[in-house]
Amino acid sequence: MHPRNPAPPPDTPHTPDTPDTPATADAPDTAPSSPRVLLVNPPLWNPYAPHLAVPLLLAVLRRHGVAARALDLSAETMRHLLSREGAGEYAAHRSETLTGRALDQFEAARSAVDRAAAFLRSPASVEDIDGHRAATAVCHAVLDGMAALTPGSRLSFDRFDLRHRPVSSAQVMRAVTDPVHNPYLHVFERVLVPRLRALPDLEVVGLSVSADSQLIAALTAARLVRRERPGAHITLGGNFVTRIADRLRPGHPFFTLVDSLVCYEGEESVVALVDRLLAGRTPHGVPGIVVPDGDALHRCPPVTASLGELPVPDFTDHPLTDSYLAPGPVLPVIASRSCAWKCAFCAIPFASDAFRMRAPEAVVAELDELHRRHGIRHFQFVDEILTVRSMRGLARGLAGRDYRWYGETRFSPTIDRRLTDALYAAGCRRLDLGLESYNQDVLDRMRKDIKASWIAPNLDALLASGISVHLFGIAGFPGEARWQTARTVEFAAATLARSRERYGVPDSTFGIGPFVLDALSPVAAAPEEYQVRLEPPGPGEDLQMALRYDYVGPFPQPRGAEDRDIAARADRVLSGSPDSADRPAEEVVFLRADSRRGHRAAPPRVPCPGTRWDHMALRPAGGWVIRLRDGDRTLLYEPREGALFSLPSRLLDALPGRAVDVCRDQAEHRLLRAALHHRCLEAAGPDARSLTSAAQLTGDLLLRLAPGARLVHEGTDTLLTSWITGQRLRLSASGAAAARLLADASAGAGAGKGADTAEDVGCDSDGLRWAELAARCAPGSVPRLRAFVWRLLIARFLSVETPDRSAHRVAGRR
Repeated sequence: MHPRNPAPPPDTPHTPDTPDTPATADAPDTAPSSPRVLLVNPPLWNPYAPHLAVPLLLAVLRRHGVAARALDLSAETMRHLLSREGAGEYAAHRSETLTGRALDQFEAARSAVDRAAAFLRSPASVEDIDGHRAATAVCHAVLDGMAALTPGSRLSFDRFDLRHRPVSSAQVMRAVTDPVHNPYLHVFERVLVPRLRALPDLEVVGLSVSADSQLIAALTAARLVRRERPGAHITLGGNFVTRIADRLRPGHPFFTLVDSLVCYEGEESVVALVDRLLAGRTPHGVPGIVVPDGDALHRCPPVTASLGELPVPDFTDHPLTDSYLAPGPVLPVIASRSCAWKCAFCAIPFASDAFRMRAPEAVVAELDELHRRHGIRHFQFVDEILTVRSMRGLARGLAGRDYRWYGETRFSPTIDRRLTDALYAAGCRRLDLGLESYNQDVLDRMRKDIKASWIAPNLDALLASGISVHLFGIAGFPGEARWQTARTVEFAAATLARSRERYGVPDSTFGIGPFVLDALSPVAAAPEEYQVRLEPPGPGEDLQMALRYDYVGPFPQPRGAEDRDIAARADRVLSGSPDSADRPAEEVVFLRADSRRGHRAAPPRVPCPGTRWDHMALRPAGGWVIRLRDGDRTLLYEPREGALFSLPSRLLDALPGRAVDVCRDQAEHRLLRAALHHRCLEAAGPDARSLTSAAQLTGDLLLRLAPGARLVHEGTDTLLTSWITGQRLRLSASGAAAARLLADASAGAGAGKGADTAEDVGCDSDGLRWAELAARCAPGSVPRLRAFVWRLLIARFLSVETPDRSAHRVAGRR
């Protein structure tokens, strides 16, 4: 799954002028004793929390007076299998047997699985990391034993992979009658059939198929429904059904098990379908319907549901206390639907209706009602993307309420400490972000519509406010070189380290997976634009959504010293990339993040300096960004608290050094002491090799434009840009002249010139010595040149090396 999608203009995502107005949060109607409609969420879905689709559709039907019930068959299946009785019964009915050590391990796990599952549902599992890991291992051991009893299968919390795969209609149809290789046949006889027999008036059964992992289970359930209630109308809906509906033709075998498909959004469709069927009419004309009609398929266009008219989801038929493997559980809610952006790798905007947002007051009212009904205060926003506009509305509406929540957003220049502090105060404890790549050219190829220069400031703001993050990564997007993937992994690893060590947020995570070419993505729609050649699907792979392909274009080569460095480390970096196999589920990490920071602690402070502090060598502390301004003062910016600390430039230029040596009077002495106390200065170690001020620019240092830097001419303006960070800096006439000298030195005489409007620089060269650059300046202008060069260094437009070619690190540069 990769539902991460960027934005049109960063400040103004494409949203409706007015969000949908809130609907009344009516309490759910009491379900009659003999319902006529059953909505089912088949396995395997998330075992930690309920899916939103079925509770939402149930609320819609009950609001219209329909006698309906819901069944989370996924949760019931997992609860049955992860029990001593259910696991033993499964093993007793299999023709395969376990022997020796495998049998001993299975029986030991089975004897402990009831306690393990109960522990995972208890609040104690959130903070007891070792206990959670042990209980999870017991459950996995039970599933491993059942997988050994089911030839060709792999069973886990995330999905059941069977010998028959959902990429082929023929394989799916074989699976639904294969008791040897399909474990659902055995389980459904025990958890589904009794429910069906208890509903004598059942007339309509809806199965929600959101992912391919649910398809075999859904059609297995449909077969049993057909057997037990032969007169009932069976319909399939959900995102995956929408994605494959165009591939089905008249006479497709699925229509021997189901009577109709409902594509796209179901709120309008399910009411129209049920009304027609219960009135004895045909389903023709129902929005989004696909139904056999003689030798053809009748297809009706879908309609877009009004989010302002959505009822509060009805979870009353879901056993919230004992069916999910996390305490709570965390209930799903939405603040918007679909996505406003169209990333090249993502099919979400192309398999769903238009993007629109709910009014924040409607969302707040929904959370209030869910809390009133169930006593739950933990929520997950399952939006494809929480826009900055949505998050600002949530921050205002949820302030002062004791709710905790998380969701998914995207990098934006408008995410700052003011917003992140407001989000934390409103209960946000975690946000997932689509990093994808830390290379600007790769982001541009992906059509992410974000700048790499936004990423680190956004993360620092979130972490400084106490909000943990999860970073999604994609490896091997067409045209991405291995060293570029390594840069992304290295940046993510550094972010996680900074999260733990600097900000005290231990729950940030990172996951990276290979690029998968989705059949409905922009890459598949226009493969030639991405230099991709599609391969035809294999025989019988009529449902395959992940396409095979060859990339036929060139890969980018390292363009400078920084690129070559990461290229040299690529194998080592990628071999040690973060492994998500042992990471708990997202809901568990979120609950853990809330537990550890239920009350945000004040940031740690360095104790007051001792009596001999003024004899320590001092330097600007790591993590501070030095920014020069006109005049004789320098501002130090600290991102954790958003603090600014002003020092005389003369003092800063004298560092590293001792206060007793650099201070002229007691006022400067007190100022350095305060800077040390507030952690903008730190002790300088004996091995410090940082450039900490412009004053340390000396004649032997080699200067050249950094990798990815470009000198760009736009009309009468000259700009420095970076294809790595996306930054742009407009230059004065004198600054442009200095940058030209550096560019010429970086590219070599007459080499590296680009088009008329841009020049790529940062190639192999000797660079330009500071003394040579300063010698070309007019008398008296060297101090201004120092300030200009220092500004380029801290903005990473410039790199600096010693004569022996070892790189100088600029202090405070993250």
